Amino acid sequence: MLPYNRIIYKAWSFRKKYIDHATTNVYRLANSHGDALPEATIDVYNRNILVQYFKPYEDQVKGTIYRALKETLLPENITEKIRLKGEDIKTHLIAGTDIPKDFIVVENGIKFEVSFREGGGTGLFLDQRENRRKVQTLAKDKEVLNCFCYTSSFSIYATLGGAVRTTNIDLSKKAIEWSKKNFSLNELDMNNHEFIVGDVWDWTKRFQKKGRTFDMIILDPPSFSTSKTTVFTVEKDFPRLIGQGLNLLREDGILVFSTNIAKMSFSKFFQLLPGVKEFTSKSYKLVDVSSQGLDFPIDGIHVREPYLKFIMLTCY
Repeated sequence: MLPYNRIIYKAWSFRKKYIDHATTNVYRLANSHGDALPEATIDVYNRNILVQYFKPYEDQVKGTIYRALKETLLPENITEKIRLKGEDIKTHLIAGTDIPKDFIVVENGIKFEVSFREGGGTGLFLDQRENRRKVQTLAKDKEVLNCFCYTSSFSIYATLGGAVRTTNIDLSKKAIEWSKKNFSLNELDMNNHEFIVGDVWDWTKRFQKKGRTFDMIILDPPSFSTSKTTVFTVEKDFPRLIGQGLNLLREDGILVFSTNIAKMSFSKFFQLLPGVKEFTSKSYKLVDVSSQGLDFPIDGIHVREPYLKFIMLTCY
């Protein structure tokens, strides 16, 4: 195995070549086994670095990693999160004056507010960068429904791609307020956009009852969620969710579905996909399949396939 300082340097050398640093200052620097750093990840958020451990690492090893990060990237802050199974997430400041909160990063020239103090999430899922850009290229003149919108990064891209209106739904009031901040950061007129704190299942039924339809629908649900009326798990319920989305999709529209659940392989996912027809009378077809960006490599041994599944369907 390479020395840890060499691992960091090689990971940076690869990202330096293939990420456009003139327009993007947020990306994954090291992705677990894919960068010879088992069960650990390192993310760069401008001058702030977030290191996450999913198994115990010796203090001496962590010290080597932090020294290499300081020498290679000259960060203002290094924050670590310990994320061991069955335990609460622990966040520690390693270098700098304070754990970063409410600061701005730029991805493909687009601004987003992020924070390292929000448990497991920072406000932006870095593995979706290229998928967000794909949505942007398809969004011109579209009316977009973004379900489980979180901080509405897909809607920001869609709007900058020419979408005429977005409707953004999330159960979390905090996520919706964060979404509005991101729209404001990019100087987008929020009068053309709708923000709803509510249950996606309830609202999709409500839209169907009212006959409301959309040109593009984005479904990026959490792996597991509960509301007053619904318990949702991706493995069991994603065909129903997609079917319910297709019921709201206009002819030749695009429905995006994404899940990051690693334990469901691509093969298993596509075995279950025909179950969608039980929940919609519409004819549909698969038009695109993709996964995570090049800064999220896998080694093909410890991790045999990418965890992120990103598909597009259309009605016809």
